[in-house]
Amino acid sequence: MRNDVIKVLIAGVPNCGKSTIFSELSGVTINTANYPGTTVSINKVEYSIDGIKVSIIDLPGTYSLRAGMVDEAVAAREILRGGDYDGIVVVGSALDPEQTLYLLIQVMELGKPVILVLNMMDLASRSGFRYDIEGLSKALGIPVLPTIAVRGSGLDVLKNMIIKIRDVGQGNVRVVNYDKLEKYIEDLANALGVSRGGFAIETLSDNPVTRELMGNLLNNDYVRQIIENARKEVGDVSSYVAAMRWNAVRSLINKFVSKGRKPLISKYDELFLNPKYGPIISILLLFALAETIFLALEPLVDLLSMFLDSLPIDSIVASYVTNELIKSLIVDGIWSGIATLIDFIPYVFGGCPPNSVHRGFWVDCEDIISNRKVAKTHWYTLERLIYLIAGSGCNVPAITATKAMPSARDRVLTALMIPYIPCTARFVIISLIAAAVMPQLMGLVVVLPYAVALIGVIIISSFSKVRLRFIGRSVPYSYTLPPLILPLHKAFIKKVWHYTYEFLSRAGTLIVIFVVIMWFLSISGPSGVIGPKALGSPALLKQTWLGVIGNAMAPLLSPIGIPWQFSAALVYGYIFKEVVLSTLALLYGVEEGGLIYAIKSFISLPSAIALIVFTTFYSPCIATLITERQVVGLRLTVVNTILQFLIALGLAYVTYYIALMITLR
Repeated sequence: MRNDVIKVLIAGVPNCGKSTIFSELSGVTINTANYPGTTVSINKVEYSIDGIKVSIIDLPGTYSLRAGMVDEAVAAREILRGGDYDGIVVVGSALDPEQTLYLLIQVMELGKPVILVLNMMDLASRSGFRYDIEGLSKALGIPVLPTIAVRGSGLDVLKNMIIKIRDVGQGNVRVVNYDKLEKYIEDLANALGVSRGGFAIETLSDNPVTRELMGNLLNNDYVRQIIENARKEVGDVSSYVAAMRWNAVRSLINKFVSKGRKPLISKYDELFLNPKYGPIISILLLFALAETIFLALEPLVDLLSMFLDSLPIDSIVASYVTNELIKSLIVDGIWSGIATLIDFIPYVFGGCPPNSVHRGFWVDCEDIISNRKVAKTHWYTLERLIYLIAGSGCNVPAITATKAMPSARDRVLTALMIPYIPCTARFVIISLIAAAVMPQLMGLVVVLPYAVALIGVIIISSFSKVRLRFIGRSVPYSYTLPPLILPLHKAFIKKVWHYTYEFLSRAGTLIVIFVVIMWFLSISGPSGVIGPKALGSPALLKQTWLGVIGNAMAPLLSPIGIPWQFSAALVYGYIFKEVVLSTLALLYGVEEGGLIYAIKSFISLPSAIALIVFTTFYSPCIATLITERQVVGLRLTVVNTILQFLIALGLAYVTYYIALMITLR
């Protein structure tokens, strides 16, 4: 039995099924972490085959080692740095041999053992593609494996290939003839002390990643002279290298790939990508998808809540614990936190379909580049819109699902915007306020929160574009559209489980801890521990730390006529928005059913409208904040939460005085 570990990278172009292959190779155990210094998630898995230990890292999708986005830079950096990995599995789409071979050539030139996986062979066959796999493998000097990942076809062979990857060899590292650049490649490789011609090629091309990796070595006079001489003879080295690589790609395709009918994207894309009415149809479709998912989940959520409420936790704990404080800790603290976490599970499941079906784009033109249909995207893509729409059901799964977005910049900005979208729980609070004060204007309630949320999204997006430049600049980019496929297969179910497990394991503990902390703040105050009786007494609750915090927030809202009871109840909304109403009922000393009459007695119409605006996005719950932190980091989460509160407060004041002027006329 071997004691060492075979380390392998999996690289590939976007939408080639790479994640599906990785999921199938991994089984169910996947470790996810952010790449150092970025918000880009990378997946790692370790397992054994016949006693041989294997470690596989799934890199973000990339079309080239010359990175245009943060995600691509992560993949390029890992591949170009060499590292101690034993080889690379390059996954490509059999529907797109041009991009697949273009990336493969760059990877092969680095001199590491490489395995090429051509996925989606069934779709390629139906589209008229015919591959000479044996001939292509011989020309490249590496194994070429056709697969159908969603069916598991070819993956057992791939597993066996991976454990033997050290024996694969370098392959044909000179598949591209760079002609007059060849002597400079050899000289630079020797000067840099690298045996990898590909690294020298990328350095001559002024690849930002190699520039970063080489550091001061590029300041060497001899190295600089080689680069300058190459540029004098060749001109634009980057364009020259790209042209030579594309020539090699076309030559390989002409020899080993035959095409039947034109392999365009799915027939529905002519409808969805029409520049006139395509965006409208796509918006309606995505909205319908998100709403259908969350409407379908509502009965399950209600059933789950009823089941949790029916559990005799009080009596079970009371039979073993006599101390009232410990009993309250278990029931009102720990169990409440666990129940809160369980309530989110259906929504996390619901967020996975938008995570996998997310390929709408706001198209202003269609170009034909190298016989491939691509779409140019605006800053506001429909891809981003579907996550915002999903956030109207629950912010948590919507933010979690942004991890599927190909651009780190888009992922961060979208995750920052989602908390501004009022979720279902916030909408319930808003509806109750409206029903109490302006039942004749209930139609306005349906529109107002989302109109206000749009203002918030515009503000945060404008702020982000100015202040968060380190994420990456906003530029249009070309994107090869994949075929429209419903992800109803085993790998999709496994991915759903992975996202749910990741949420439970990474966010669950923090959510439970936060709820326990809030419980402690609810039974203690400046005078010390008041006890569980504070949870049932408005007078005592006012003396707790949460009461103090609520009273501290009251001066911010009292000038616009919002009572302190609302300020205190909204503080509890940081736990779970559903507890706002029950806390409000407790503070007013009524049952939840009597809240409408209590609110009507203590708040005016202008104040109610201002409160609706404030409640729309004063802050998401703790589960959303924790999930947001996982995607964008702690600092941005804190900044965004503070900014969200200030925007909510500012818009509430503006709304109040406008409504006051209108009602006084």
